[in-house]
Amino acid sequence: MKWFLVIVVVLNVLVGLYGVLKQKPAADIGAQDINAAQLTILPAGWRPASAPVAQPEASAVTALPDNLDASVATPAAALPTTLASQPSAQKPAIQKPVAPLKADTPTVAKIELKPTPETKPVAGQCLAWGALDAKQLARVQGGLPALKLATAPQSSVKEEARGSGRVWVFYPPLATKAETQTLVAELKGKGFDSYIVKTEGEFSGHLSLGLFSKEAAAQALVARLKAAGYDKARVDARSERSQLTTLSFRALDAAQADKLRVLQQRLLPGIPLRACS
Repeated sequence: MKWFLVIVVVLNVLVGLYGVLKQKPAADIGAQDINAAQLTILPAGWRPASAPVAQPEASAVTALPDNLDASVATPAAALPTTLASQPSAQKPAIQKPVAPLKADTPTVAKIELKPTPETKPVAGQCLAWGALDAKQLARVQGGLPALKLATAPQSSVKEEARGSGRVWVFYPPLATKAETQTLVAELKGKGFDSYIVKTEGEFSGHLSLGLFSKEAAAQALVARLKAAGYDKARVDARSERSQLTTLSFRALDAAQADKLRVLQQRLLPGIPLRACS
């Protein structure tokens, strides 16, 4: 068995040596003779037929139609020289046609928005009620709380002399009080009743001869006194000084003005409302 293994090893060594000795040395081309008649000049761009074709760059691939797959692109080398030398054209953007408007399509009108003018606040109404005497004023003031006014009405007061409907006959006082007392006695003796006014005022000390409801009766008494020799008798239409008030209601809205008119008709229909002056 050992001999068999030795023989195999020896045979392998021999086979290896035979292979090494069998190889030929590299040929030295420069040492060989060259025949000038057998040389052929090739063009500059010539390549052997068996040489692999260079892979075209990505930019040399021709544009594909929309219905072809990119995997079947033809390399630029397989195309004619004139086409391959031209730069690859970019695919133009496809523009969708705009459909024309139909004749029955409604057109939208252009609306111009104008600025809205500022609304000015409406000025409140102003109504005046008067002139009112003391009793009328108290009656009106009792009904005003129902109106619920934001501001109280303004008051304007003036004094006015009102006739009482009476006519007074008087005689001026004499120089002294004693003389006046003597005159009273004389008048009484001739049928004329009189008394001395003792109240303070412009007629204090005068003789009062009578108060009449009609001026004709007063003038008749004056005529009788003159006939008796008392020609200084005078007639005075009695008047009273009274205060009259006018109320001005300002900045009333329509509802408040209507309520005020209702109140006027209910309390004092004879004294109407009027616009403020």
